[in-house]
Amino acid sequence: MSSPGRETVDDGGAWLGTTAAVWHYPAEASEPGPSAASQAPARRLLLIHGFRGDHHGMALIVDALPEFEVFVPDLPGFGATPPLQRATSDAADSLPGKHGPAEQGPSKQGPGKQGPAKHTLDAYAGFVEALAEALELGAGDVLVGHSFGSIIVAAHAAQTNPAAHAAQTNPAAPPQEPRRWAGLGLLAPISNDIFTGRLLPGAAAVDLYYRASQWLPERLAQALLRSPLAQAVTNASMIVTREPDQVAYIRDQHRQHFSGYADPHTLLQAYWASSRHTVTEFADRLELPVLLAPGAKDQLSTPAGQRRLRAMIPRAHTEVLCETGHLLHYEKPAQAARALRRFISTLD
Repeated sequence: MSSPGRETVDDGGAWLGTTAAVWHYPAEASEPGPSAASQAPARRLLLIHGFRGDHHGMALIVDALPEFEVFVPDLPGFGATPPLQRATSDAADSLPGKHGPAEQGPSKQGPGKQGPAKHTLDAYAGFVEALAEALELGAGDVLVGHSFGSIIVAAHAAQTNPAAHAAQTNPAAPPQEPRRWAGLGLLAPISNDIFTGRLLPGAAAVDLYYRASQWLPERLAQALLRSPLAQAVTNASMIVTREPDQVAYIRDQHRQHFSGYADPHTLLQAYWASSRHTVTEFADRLELPVLLAPGAKDQLSTPAGQRRLRAMIPRAHTEVLCETGHLLHYEKPAQAARALRRFISTLD
């Protein structure tokens, strides 16, 4: 498979690069039939995970969409993808493979490397663009993001919308290219500024937690950020389901992957990016079809915020998942997959 390997983003002064780990799930072969040859190829999906997660968080949703070819990367600084690096030239590839990253080949750093790059929302959105280019994903495919991933993919789709880009650079210029994505799926989309209203107390406590990690020596910062108590608080505040097997599974996923970040500095930058932006910043520039699939009991958004977001997006469709909250990718993956499947079936 031709895969991304080292991804680069031009930030206007230098190249930002990382060796991307991407998990590839081929579509399961359908039963042969008389009409099989005439059927259009299934749309491919690119799924982007949320803050302090990695590709494992999307696994249950992928399992529930066997008819689609799916790609799930680890974002820079999480899982098996190293943090972004600032360099003055490109580097050689390391190729991921099916169902997981391939063995890492020799990696060349470009001359003039300047050290770690800043992990901003723009940088993450640029990473998605470079990944889509390398995977040759096009206008027939669908981009999906969960939680912080919903902000990233919205920022990316808004930036790569030719009409929006033309309006920003030259209002009189017509769009030059077709829109990249057939549709955009936002699972548990971030619709509210968490530092306002009823979300403020919890957000302030979380903010203090991450600020404290910034003030501490690295050894103590690591102990704080990887603390089992932090995981326990996350579980207690975010888990909606009362099914013992589901609760045990979510706790185990957090135990295994909650601390799968590269270093405290990168984690803190990702936190700033995830907590200081919402999908609403990009909503009016999302002119493609958009699925909004929040949990009915989402702890990071309000019903009013979700309605406001829905009204801002020109071609939005909302499907609320009942009896779940922000962790719908663990608690209701089959329902999330059905919502995506129905949405994809409506795309031109």
